[in-house]
Amino acid sequence: MNYLTKGDKEPCLEVRGLCFTYQSWKKEENSPVLTGLDLCLEHKSKTLLLAPFDTGKSTLARIISGLCPKYLPGVLKGSVHVCEKDLSECEPWELLLDCGYVSQNPQEQFVALSVEDEIAFPLENLGLKREEIIRRVDSVLTNWGLMPLRSSSQQELSGGERKRVLLAVQQALNPHLWVLDESFDDLDRSWRDYLTTLIREGEQTTLVLASRYLEQFEEIFDRFALLENGKVRFGEKDEILQAFSVLCGDELPNPLKGQKLPTTAGHTLSCSSLMAVRTRVSTLEAKPFRLSVPSFHIHSGNLVTLVGPNGSGKSTFSRLLCGLDEPKTGTFSLDGKLMGQKGLNRSVGYLFQNPDLQIFLPTVREELSWSLKRRKDLSDGQVQVMVSECASLFGLDPEETPSTMSYPLRKALQAAVYYLLDRPFYILDELDNALTYTVSLSIIALLRRNGAGILLITHDRAFASLVSETTYAIEAGILEEA
Repeated sequence: MNYLTKGDKEPCLEVRGLCFTYQSWKKEENSPVLTGLDLCLEHKSKTLLLAPFDTGKSTLARIISGLCPKYLPGVLKGSVHVCEKDLSECEPWELLLDCGYVSQNPQEQFVALSVEDEIAFPLENLGLKREEIIRRVDSVLTNWGLMPLRSSSQQELSGGERKRVLLAVQQALNPHLWVLDESFDDLDRSWRDYLTTLIREGEQTTLVLASRYLEQFEEIFDRFALLENGKVRFGEKDEILQAFSVLCGDELPNPLKGQKLPTTAGHTLSCSSLMAVRTRVSTLEAKPFRLSVPSFHIHSGNLVTLVGPNGSGKSTFSRLLCGLDEPKTGTFSLDGKLMGQKGLNRSVGYLFQNPDLQIFLPTVREELSWSLKRRKDLSDGQVQVMVSECASLFGLDPEETPSTMSYPLRKALQAAVYYLLDRPFYILDELDNALTYTVSLSIIALLRRNGAGILLITHDRAFASLVSETTYAIEAGILEEA
């Protein structure tokens, strides 16, 4: 697609005096998220906008895409123009060829029953001929390694596979402006490299919003900006990175280094000769997936990372280790005693990639107190004290409604729930997605403070280096110590 048009003298994106406040569901009014924000992107420019979590990054992305306040109510002031279209006069579907958006939480964007239908849906809405739709769908399925999963439902995809589907949708549409909110998260190194090439060599205007600076960002962008106090500030790369580092507290010591742990007797969780077979019911072309784990062990206080490509079996192993699924063969043991699924479930806390799958109550207070109220050794007063202390530790408002909280805060709530459960072991599946390094490390330190062993799944090598003492890797369906 040739992006040079008669309107090229006008910016691809122009935001002026933008102010936005979410609708309050409580008696008091919410504070503005964005205040007097200006943002102008020229055609074909590549811009990186860095922002600490919960500062309005995703809100800005949704506003630019026309989704907010239409679907997320609030008061919006100022003007937003995309390809000279005034968003106050447009419906989101009128922007299909102008603006494409990939959310930091891929599950919230799926609308179809299969991968190929997800990609075809917006193309059909454009009224393209069937032959052209098939050509584009097949092309991007191949580009993003999704051809074997074309019939799969999103429920059977990994987090990285879901993200690749949404990026494939954008490539098939090829809009003038790509708004990518934490789109490098969930992807393994090879797919991050592919996305890097796509951005660098493409003619589309690209706005990448991120809560940390990744090695793949080198040599992609021609402009760097920081979202701070509700406004966007542009600057030279080094200046923006330094200011961002200060905002995120990256200069603070790593809380895991030298962390003092309880001296009580530790635990050892292990498994041997493990074999699991997973069949995706909705996937017609792919063969059953097999995972082999000759041996694995983790001790109290250990910091262990698990790495591997998207769809390699990291989450499959996690579900086995916490007792959600049963292996075909193999055994688990805790301190030398054989453990079944119930015992594993009581010993291993598993924080899913998507926090929304583990949050279901109307307020933070109710979510945090749910498990505590089922303990016969705690009074109502003790429960409320523990809830308040935990909310403070994780930076949460006990009266807040989880469904209206930002995605990163929902991840913090998910971790807080497990903190109160006080398991001897925790699996953190892509905890660092959408969180700054400082916040991620602080959450790990809190979950580890009572001596818990931590298994961290991540695709970010820089982050893994801040955490890992031992690394396991999955290659060709076999999990072994790296």
